[in-house]
Amino acid sequence: MNTKRFWMLATLLVAAFTLAACPAPAPADEAPAAAMEKESEESAAAEAMDEGPCAPATDGPLAGIDPRGQTIVWWHQHSGSREEKLAVIVDDFNSGNECGITVDAQNQGGYNDIRDKVNASAASGEQPANVLVGYQNDQAFYQLNSVLADFNKFIDDPTWGLTAEEKADFFASFIEQGVHPVFDNQRLGFPPNRSMEVLYYNQTWLEELGFDGPPTTPQEFEEMACAAAQANGDGTGGYILRDDASALASWTFALGGNILNEDNTGYVYNGQATIDSMTLLKRMLDNGCAYFFTEGYPNPEFAARRASFTQGSSSGLPFYANDMKTIAEEMGRDIDEWGVTAIPYTTADPVQNIYGADIMITVSAPERELASWVFIKWFTSPEAQARWVEGSNYFPTRAATEEHLKGYVERNPQYGSALSLLQYGAYEPQLISYQAVRDAAETAYNEIMQGADIQATLDALTATANELQEELMGEME
Repeated sequence: MNTKRFWMLATLLVAAFTLAACPAPAPADEAPAAAMEKESEESAAAEAMDEGPCAPATDGPLAGIDPRGQTIVWWHQHSGSREEKLAVIVDDFNSGNECGITVDAQNQGGYNDIRDKVNASAASGEQPANVLVGYQNDQAFYQLNSVLADFNKFIDDPTWGLTAEEKADFFASFIEQGVHPVFDNQRLGFPPNRSMEVLYYNQTWLEELGFDGPPTTPQEFEEMACAAAQANGDGTGGYILRDDASALASWTFALGGNILNEDNTGYVYNGQATIDSMTLLKRMLDNGCAYFFTEGYPNPEFAARRASFTQGSSSGLPFYANDMKTIAEEMGRDIDEWGVTAIPYTTADPVQNIYGADIMITVSAPERELASWVFIKWFTSPEAQARWVEGSNYFPTRAATEEHLKGYVERNPQYGSALSLLQYGAYEPQLISYQAVRDAAETAYNEIMQGADIQATLDALTATANELQEELMGEME
């Protein structure tokens, strides 16, 4: 064999074996394509994170804050059946909200217990629960230590806030009650529900006494109560006096006055409407048309026709209904027709004392604050409010809720009567001193009923209330 040809053949065979042993080179664009695909997937994932109803806002004061996946703790006072029904509503939020927010609702006892826990947390520098429940004077007290977030930044936010239509749907007196003039008009509370001071009346008995229906004016009220008291003839039958601060405020509102000054920074307990109210009630007591009942709640007395009128919170409606039925069965007679109406008034329309605790958001990480607001906004939607009304017998804070309550109102006509009065709401002071002032108001009420001079007693109450307010607000300086 030709030597040259042999070496050429050998060289070709080696080259062939070498090529067979090595993998084929990838196409020139394969590696860059894989990288581009991975980058596209990451971009799509990032884009998905920035879209959807719970994605962080791109503008506004809350831009960039992401509430998704947060767990928030809510300290509340609801117990018994209310707590059970609230738990179901909260569970539905937890399982259905698109933000993946979890609410841990915890009963902490009563309002006083919650107040003590919050104050202890503030004193020790610890974070209280993310969401609290309490009255407006509690809000003022907490804000001395800057514990609470301002709701204005949430409800006015272009992404997370309420629309103009939604804001208008809240009853004005309810949503404004959490605004504090002495704290630069910060909105420190938001209304989840309300109760109302109402007059309970026995329609069947009034008709037997010759009256067509419940009174609207103080004069009619006094005449009817005196007629019922005369019919019983034993010191009962008229109006059961209620001596707490809410009752005093309710009568003042109904007679066209207020217990706050014009800029809502101080007290006026010696106005003409309060004087007239106490004059009316003292005269009714002296004439045997009203009396005190201090052995428990007045609803059993009312059901037994030992009172034609009582006054109290609308949240007592189920208890009145139960006692009316029970006592009628015990006495072997039909249940009297009964109802609730406005506190007798001298104004063109009723002025109803509507009260209730607010929900508050404590200062914490922006993500948890926003998550708290997302829950509160949902909880105060008309649909959720209707469920809470049926579970609690409270009143809703939005007008649109009534559309979802038609069946409930049909089954509970007294509730429907009170519901129609929500538009006439007024509210008690949200001042930091009001807890102490309430005690002073009750003392003054009883002093007047025992014979103290009305004008002098109310002058002294006004002075005392304003001194308490100045003393507590002095801690801000």
